[in-house]
Amino acid sequence: MKSLLVIIVVGYALFFLTFCSLQRQFLYYPQPASNIYGEMNIHFTVDGEKLSGWVVNEGQPKALIYYGGNAENIEANIPFFKAVLPEYTVYLIPYRGYGNNPGTPTEASLYNDAVQIFEALQNQHQSVSLMGRSLGSGIATYVAANRQVDKLILVTPFDSIENVAKDIYWMFPVSWFIKDRYHSSNRAKEITAQTYIFIAGKDQVISRSRTDQLIAEFGEQLQEVIVIDNAGHNTISQYPEYTSGLKRALD
Repeated sequence: MKSLLVIIVVGYALFFLTFCSLQRQFLYYPQPASNIYGEMNIHFTVDGEKLSGWVVNEGQPKALIYYGGNAENIEANIPFFKAVLPEYTVYLIPYRGYGNNPGTPTEASLYNDAVQIFEALQNQHQSVSLMGRSLGSGIATYVAANRQVDKLILVTPFDSIENVAKDIYWMFPVSWFIKDRYHSSNRAKEITAQTYIFIAGKDQVISRSRTDQLIAEFGEQLQEVIVIDNAGHNTISQYPEYTSGLKRALD
């Protein structure tokens, strides 16, 4: 009995130490870029790093910056944005370390990149709106809380990555060691942009409680919560309610 207990304790300690040291590998899942939808056609230099991506529907007075999900190939959204939002210039810039971009993703670096790219674009358009999906919702809320944006659209968002991790890794003292927390709920009251939230009714990645906790922090700037009952975390954009809700938000 004693030897079994020792094995359990040692196993727990080893897994805990592995998780602590590799936590960013558990959080970030960069995907290589594909040119199936066209070659990258826009570039930004941020702190010496060249970040490349795609711009869709160039030359429109209104702009939308899209922050993708964790393992998402954001360029796969190009046909969708061309068809659904022809009146918006849409920017799809993979995070550092994602696509073909150099660098290593961290919470601080992704925030910094997003703000600098926003500042580079804001004077080129009459208005700039933001759209963040899953991980991207944490980045979108940061920019919206620190810069003046027109509309904010959050798709399958969370209150914080810290709380998401605590739900999954309940056996560990996550709050003691997590490096990248993405506390969107702490920023909600600082956001002035009209905000729209999309929820996947069958989301198995971000639990409903995590999104509801975020919703509870918003005030009158929250315009609409769109629940797509049969959608999953990765399939929400396939539903007509997603398209109609996005058009309604950006009308």
